[in-house]
Amino acid sequence: MVRRSFFVIITLATCFLATCLWAKEVIRTIEVEGNHRVETPTIMSYIDIKPGQVANEGKVEEILKNLFSTGLFADVMIEQQGDRLLIKVVENKIINRIALEGNSRLKDEVIMGEIGIRPREVYTPARAQEAAQKIRDMYRLSGRYGAKIEPKIVEREENRVDLIFEITEGKTTRINKIIFVGNNKFSAGRLESVIMTKESRWYRFFSTDDTYDPHRLSFDKELLRRYYREQGYADFKVDSVVAELDPDDQEFYITYTLNEGPRYRFGDVKVTIELPKLSPGCITGCVALERGEWFNSKEVEKTVEKLVNSIGEQGFAFVEIDPQFKRNPETLTIDINFVVKEGRHVYINRIDILGNDRTDDDVIRREFRLVEGDAYNSEKLKRTEERLQNLDFFKKVDIKQEETSAPDKVDLKVEVEDKPTGSLQFAGGYSTVDGPLASVTMNERNLMGKGYDLYASAMVAKRAKDFHTGFTNPYFLGRPLLAGIDLFHSTRKYSTKTVGWTGYRQMKTGGTLSLGYDLMERLSQSWNYGLRKEHISDIRKNSSPFLLAQQGNWVVSSLGHGLFYDKRNNSVDPTKGYFAGLGNEFAGLGGRVRYLKNSIRAGVYVPFDEEQKWVLSTKVSAGAMSGLGKTTRVADRYELGADSLRGFADGGIGPRDMRTADALGGLLFYKATVELSVPIGLPNELGIKGSLFADVGSVWHSGNSSPFIKGDNPRPRLGAGAGITWRSPFGPIGVYYAPFVLGQKNVDRTQRFNVTFGSNF
Repeated sequence: MVRRSFFVIITLATCFLATCLWAKEVIRTIEVEGNHRVETPTIMSYIDIKPGQVANEGKVEEILKNLFSTGLFADVMIEQQGDRLLIKVVENKIINRIALEGNSRLKDEVIMGEIGIRPREVYTPARAQEAAQKIRDMYRLSGRYGAKIEPKIVEREENRVDLIFEITEGKTTRINKIIFVGNNKFSAGRLESVIMTKESRWYRFFSTDDTYDPHRLSFDKELLRRYYREQGYADFKVDSVVAELDPDDQEFYITYTLNEGPRYRFGDVKVTIELPKLSPGCITGCVALERGEWFNSKEVEKTVEKLVNSIGEQGFAFVEIDPQFKRNPETLTIDINFVVKEGRHVYINRIDILGNDRTDDDVIRREFRLVEGDAYNSEKLKRTEERLQNLDFFKKVDIKQEETSAPDKVDLKVEVEDKPTGSLQFAGGYSTVDGPLASVTMNERNLMGKGYDLYASAMVAKRAKDFHTGFTNPYFLGRPLLAGIDLFHSTRKYSTKTVGWTGYRQMKTGGTLSLGYDLMERLSQSWNYGLRKEHISDIRKNSSPFLLAQQGNWVVSSLGHGLFYDKRNNSVDPTKGYFAGLGNEFAGLGGRVRYLKNSIRAGVYVPFDEEQKWVLSTKVSAGAMSGLGKTTRVADRYELGADSLRGFADGGIGPRDMRTADALGGLLFYKATVELSVPIGLPNELGIKGSLFADVGSVWHSGNSSPFIKGDNPRPRLGAGAGITWRSPFGPIGVYYAPFVLGQKNVDRTQRFNVTFGSNF
């Protein structure tokens, strides 16, 4: 009992002593010291204690936490002196100015816009290091992993500092070697052509593909996965991508570790329709996959697109195609069941456009095949992205879908990045038709960000001069009408005998008004009116009387019309698809010249490999001309040769006056070209390609009656050979050699070697 009483007494005494030690007097006054810039009421607003309260340990810790979290103070101390609570602060320094030293690759305004720190803000070493890291990241994105950023301060009066970032940019960190491990089916060179990242080479001075970019490596993994799946390796995966930096040479070594897996073939392929009202007949021919063929994920995607389009044409706007795969490891086959079912009814809520700092929103929106409120359509969305890319105004075009609060609506977020659309080019070269030449071209394809096209060009050659200027508005009067005006003045010496022999000089001065529009997707119609004055001179006295008859001044007033259907994947350098067109031109709306021309043309491009390096193109054209009761001029007739029929000289085939050897041209012509574009082992970015070609054609029926005219028949002539084309920064250049020339008559003029400059090929 005594023991228990003693234990209770000791316990109570201990509690009493602890209470006395922690107990504080009630706070009567609160004072702040050390603040020069931050006002006392501001500091008091962060303190959750008032006179009449007790400053226990928890309350003091809370006050310290609140004051430090403001970022205004480097140090805070709290003391209780009787009933007085004293708060001593040491204020952080203020940034007076920020300076960058040593940067030349990145401009000051670019860096300052990203570092997230400004003058008159609070300085802390942590914020300075954070800003330095952001600058370091910017240099890494530009390929300079060796860049060093060191923040320093210079003390100023009134507790201010100048913050200076000393930058050592270092050299560009290139990729020395790309290594593939585990690639048993494809060579390293083959796989490197698939990915975007490239090894450093001297000719990549215009490209950044050989600089290290971790985001690009992630995309490369996806490109490799797509490629292998298109070749039948459905289980392929990239186990790892390792980038090692050589600290001495500042070069990266990239290692891709691959797991190829087995190659599969297509097994059973079927379609299951879960739409009650859908007739199976509407999908006939959509599925071209056959059992036993190598599995190809791209062909599966194409089949899904065909099914969506075909079913959509039957009025089913909301349909979902779910390709269900079943792997058979024993037989190395993949069964596919395309399940057709009703999809979620989704409509377009909003279309937001971002990144177009230069191009107007309207220029982008008018290319959309969908508008807000329309039912979602993946095919129209794909066509929209294709049209935006064809504008050639943007470095990138990315259309993303974003969910909204409404389950049946999605927002479309269009992210673009403007690119320079103006150019000023000076060039020099040689053409076997016009001789040595020099040219200057100015072009702005997106004037004022409204999509206007303004251009001017001048070309001076030994046998030609040409000056052009023009303006095109692709959305005239606020409608999808392409309206343009073109003014020109040109002079050319035409050869009617052989290269270097001038038959006559033709000078043209005039202009053309044009108007074009789409009749339907990919089908366009155009009209143009041209008025020009011509002067034909320098005809030798012993020239053909048919040439002498056209000497003098002429006024040509003509109306043109065209229809053009274009299903090519690229209008400048097509590798897949086809086109077809027809044209009409009537001259005689005033003036001295009268004729009617009708022509047709078509072409098909077929790639033989997935990279579309081997492309077979077939193009045909034909035309017929009538003088409408008048004798046509030689200058208006069709001619073939040089660029238009390789292996023959300019105007080298067709009717010819044998008394003077002058070419007279013809009222009828046809021409066909078969050309195989082949890689010649050079990198794609150089823009150099090889080709094997065969041109066949004829021009005949001069409209003149004379026993001295020879070669006036439709007998075909053929020229075949090889060539090299270069899409140079100064314009396209082509060099062709046609050693095989067949069907020529004695009156024809051959020219096996041909150089073109500035023409499309």
